[in-house]
This record gives sequence, C-alpha cells and structure tokens, in this order.
Amino acid sequence: MKGKITRVWLSMVTVSDLDKALTFYSEILGLPIALDARAFNHIEVGPHEPLAKIGIESTGKQSKRRKWTGIVLDTDDIYALYERLTKKGVTFTLKPTKMPWGGIVANFLDSDKNELQVVQDPEHYTRE
Repeated sequence: MKGKITRVWLSMVTVSDLDKALTFYSEILGLPIALDARAFNHIEVGPHEPLAKIGIESTGKQSKRRKWTGIVLDTDDIYALYERLTKKGVTFTLKPTKMPWGGIVANFLDSDKNELQVVQDPEHYTRE
C-alpha cells in the first residue's frame, strides 16, 4: 500500500538555548548527534537508525513551567540510569517506580524543564 506511515521519524522539543540543551541530551543523556543543523536552530539526537530521534529546536525563550513532552525513552537498567543522571544534577519528578502493568517508570526534566519519561519494561511486547 502506498502512502502509509512507516515509522516515527522525530519528536520535537523546544528549548531556549540550543547549546545548553545539546549538552544535556548528548553529554548527560549520552544520545549521539544524528544531525547538527545549528544554522537553522535545530539538532537531532538519538540512537542509530531505525529508532526515532529527538529534535531540539531553539525558540530563544525560557519557559518557567514544566512541559510534558510525551517522549518516552527505553533503558536496560533504570536504577543505574537514575543514579548516573542524579549524579549529573538531573532533576527527577518521579523516581523509578514499579507500575501495576509490570514496567518501571521514571520522569525527569531537561535544562528547559521539558519533562521526559524513561521506562524499563523488557516484557512490553510479550506480556499478555
């Protein structure tokens, strides 16, 4: 069938300072830079294909409020990630918490108060 959606390409996050955000996403979270288009106030970070990327778009305006991005990341060890990010000064709004459906979830803020979620749930696609 022609014209079908084949994958999620990119989820966008708006930030006030592109360099500060890049430090957070690439150095603190450890996501590699997939596209560096700073000349257009845009950078994409994320695992190598075929997984989706996070687009960082600069608005030049800092938000005073926390903003839910809807971005959910996956991890193989949520407790180790939590410890590593906490040591780097990342603010968690939800510490790793076991959910009734079986996975473990944690929420954290980037440098512009954009809230992201990380999940450890290796049984996600096999759970009945």
